[in-house]
Amino acid sequence: MVLFLYLLMNGIAIIFFMRKKKELHILEILAYWFFASYVAQNFSALFYMNFKNLYIPEKLSFEFSHFISRITLYPLLMVLFLDYYLKANNLVRKLLLMLGFVVLLTSIEWLNHFLGVLVHKNWQFWWSPAIWFAGLLLLIGFMKIFRILLFRGGEYK
Repeated sequence: MVLFLYLLMNGIAIIFFMRKKKELHILEILAYWFFASYVAQNFSALFYMNFKNLYIPEKLSFEFSHFISRITLYPLLMVLFLDYYLKANNLVRKLLLMLGFVVLLTSIEWLNHFLGVLVHKNWQFWWSPAIWFAGLLLLIGFMKIFRILLFRGGEYK
């Protein structure tokens, strides 16, 4: 049942992303997806394997649910954040967008906890929003650098 819920969440997110009119170039989407996936993978690996603050139950449906969220849902939401970030035209909207996506990513992480997919041990709640905030800031910095290189000699927004 949990696996079906995660497949449904990921499917809805993918369909929404595919149908949405995007401000990002296809190369940007690919690069940001890889970078966001790298950030999500390192977050998971660092706190799961090194610090032992996260625990994934050894049940195939839980492991697979966590895997598809880490590979698909988190990077997709982070790329979606960048797409909306480009459309936001002032600082207040960008900060509200950042706050909204930090809340969304933290909520999904804690949904994982409550469903037993990714259990937090010795974890302070405020660490989750802080980590997602830092991840989104890293992604914005990567986007700025990548867009300079991508649009060198051409149009840059």
